[in-house]
Amino acid sequence: MEIIKKHNLSFVETILGNDEGESFLTAKDLVNNLFFDMAKLCTKYSNERFCDLPYTYRERQLDSVLLPALSKLCNSMVFAELPAKRKCNNRHFNLEESSGRLDYWCLYKNYSFVIELKHSYDCFTTPNTREGVVTERWLKMNEQLHSLDKDIKHYEENTKGVIKIGLHIVTSYSDKAPDNQLFLQFQDSIPMIFERMQKDLCKRKTSLKPSLMICWKIPKSIVFNCEHTYPGLWAFAKIYPVIKHKGAIG
Repeated sequence: MEIIKKHNLSFVETILGNDEGESFLTAKDLVNNLFFDMAKLCTKYSNERFCDLPYTYRERQLDSVLLPALSKLCNSMVFAELPAKRKCNNRHFNLEESSGRLDYWCLYKNYSFVIELKHSYDCFTTPNTREGVVTERWLKMNEQLHSLDKDIKHYEENTKGVIKIGLHIVTSYSDKAPDNQLFLQFQDSIPMIFERMQKDLCKRKTSLKPSLMICWKIPKSIVFNCEHTYPGLWAFAKIYPVIKHKGAIG
């Protein structure tokens, strides 16, 4: 695990993917900067007038901080809810062809990216991952990404290729009011959560092991400003190999 300081905030990261190629490193850079910048924007929602944090709601509310951060990183070259055709038939997933929407499309460092987003909660005071929620959403997110392959190959923008990213944001929580004991309990549990999530997210399909896992250790001043305890925010990312599309350079 690596400790990272960014925007005067503290993060812990572990990389599970062993691909050192340009496309993987570019995708990793995008995920890192997006998560760091999202966290910075989240801090603005805890102030002297109110405390109402996007990560204490659902996926739609996370868009309040994710989309501005992504737009800034990508020089405004971003689409949200982009129409897409889905079709998947392989050994992992089997979906009939249908129309849907892609959460985000963007251009970053001369690559095209398609991003599927999920959001879940994980109770850090228990040793178990919520099988019916966290793991199912991770599976669904990757299913949605697989279903885009045929459509992606027809993209016409002049970039080096298209990279698919599954981004699962998970809020660590306890229903109890925040106190020093709970705050320290979470800090101590971070290595165990890394290990548990790495194992549980790919329990049903080993190929779905996360490529990158990041934890934002939310500042105590923000944690103690809430009715319940939200001491950590996680990003579990699955980065797929680059796809050469119709408009690819070279």
